[in-house]
Amino acid sequence: MELWISWFGTVLFGYFAFTSLYAGLKHYEKGEGKEFDEAFSYGDGIFAFIGLFFEFILWVSEKLFPQRFQLIVFRIVAISISFLMLGVVYLFWYLYFNFN
Repeated sequence: MELWISWFGTVLFGYFAFTSLYAGLKHYEKGEGKEFDEAFSYGDGIFAFIGLFFEFILWVSEKLFPQRFQLIVFRIVAISISFLMLGVVYLFWYLYFNFN
C-alpha cells in the first residue's frame, strides 16, 4: 500500500474519531438536549452525512430509552464510533508496515 493512502486515511478517519470523541465527552447542560449535532453541523458533503448519522442516533435514543438514559446511550455510541475510527487508522498503518 502506498504511504499517501495511510496518511489520507489517518487524517480523514482521525478527524472523525476526534470529532466523535468530542461529542461523546463534551459537557452538556440541562437545556442542551437538542444540540448534540453541533460538532457535526458543517453544511454539505460528508460532514452533513456524519451529522445526520448522529441525529439518527439521538432520535433512536429518544424513542427507545427513558429521558435519563438518552444522554448515556448517545455518549456510549459516540465514544464507540470514535474507537472504531481509531481502529481503522491503526489498520491503515498496520497494512502499510506489513505489506511493504
